Amino acid sequence: SFLPHTFNDVDGRYPSFANGTPIRQLPEGETYYEDYSMWDTYRALHPMINLLFPTKGGDMMQSLVHKYEQGGWLPIFPCWNSYTAAMIGDHCISAISDAYCKGIRNFDVDKAYEGMRKNAFEVPSNPDEYKNGMGRRALASYLEYGYIPLEDGVPDAFHTKEQVSRTLEYAYDDFALAQMAKALGKTDDYQALIQRAANYRNVIDSRTGYAQGRHADGTFLNDANAFNFARFITEGAPCHYTWYVPQDPYGLMDCMGGKDKYVAKLDSMFSEQRYWHGNEPCHQVAYMFNYAGEPWKTQRAVRHIMETEYLNEPGGLSGNDDAGQMSAWYMFAAMGFYPVCPGTPYYLLASPSFPSFTLNLENGNTFTVKARNASQKNIYIQSATLNGKPYTRNYITHQDIVNGGVMEFVMGDEPNKEWGAGAENCPPEVMK
Repeated sequence: SFLPHTFNDVDGRYPSFANGTPIRQLPEGETYYEDYSMWDTYRALHPMINLLFPTKGGDMMQSLVHKYEQGGWLPIFPCWNSYTAAMIGDHCISAISDAYCKGIRNFDVDKAYEGMRKNAFEVPSNPDEYKNGMGRRALASYLEYGYIPLEDGVPDAFHTKEQVSRTLEYAYDDFALAQMAKALGKTDDYQALIQRAANYRNVIDSRTGYAQGRHADGTFLNDANAFNFARFITEGAPCHYTWYVPQDPYGLMDCMGGKDKYVAKLDSMFSEQRYWHGNEPCHQVAYMFNYAGEPWKTQRAVRHIMETEYLNEPGGLSGNDDAGQMSAWYMFAAMGFYPVCPGTPYYLLASPSFPSFTLNLENGNTFTVKARNASQKNIYIQSATLNGKPYTRNYITHQDIVNGGVMEFVMGDEPNKEWGAGAENCPPEVMK
């Protein structure tokens, strides 16, 4: 089911976060939201809301601010109107940063930043706070090493598993917070956070180009485990999480030994059937070809996922909907663009599947996408225009959409390997 959901009475009263008392009163017109499956939904569901229903998106962020004010920490995975120890990462930071970068302001930005910064820089002093899901687990280790070592209790006792996944997720969250720090003029915070956003490099083994467990002494595991489920990875294998670097695919290419090796590894995710759509860490993988100047492969992969992972029959879905994330992925895919890196204003283009559709935006503008000849067979972009002008970038910006207009594609059954392929047509290097 779709989450988060309304959690206040019709008169605006709602129970305080984390303990239920006292009963609080919302300002007139505001809605209090609860049950955020944030490890899932920050990827596509919240960006979808921020695009189509920005006022509602802002209310959802303000509800997170209320939780911070009432509980003392910005929550990680708030459910049942309380902190939980479910899942990993710190993705309320991503959701708030994404809302802010897309112009949403109907939430307390300063108070939100205060809570986001506390999560990123402060280590809980009380172990019970960790146990109850407050603060970033293993933050002390992450700050000391630049990654979370495999050894238990180095230097804190709250990372007995999922160490590599936590490192990768925190590096992305640090990037998202850095973007908001920069926008708010928090220069020192920005400099510290953008450096930490490169911590993903500390868990990519240059010998293989895949994510790998690392010891406190700096040595990597020697196990050939890239395609096997591992204790240091959350719900997956190292090959799945290797692509969890939405903030710096160009740096990831460098870690892998160059663009050709990056593409070869990305190709193998599909040719060797390593891609797993049923869990969220893979959701951006099909779009990563755009960064390498091979957007036709993204077009092919996304359409294949749509055709094979969303079937109207028993067992036709590869996983549960995870609070709307699986559905939001499909909606973006069908429209032909996807927010690979929430917290930035870019959507990567794929293969629009409707001959025509129009977004009726909250600001009163309309954005129409036309895909001439689009069909189950004609999945490849041959050419494109935006408001009548030739368009060769393999991405669009949030501003392109909210300004309103018409984007038109000509589709065909053979890839045009030149369209969107030049370095100048690939998404910007946002780590700079």
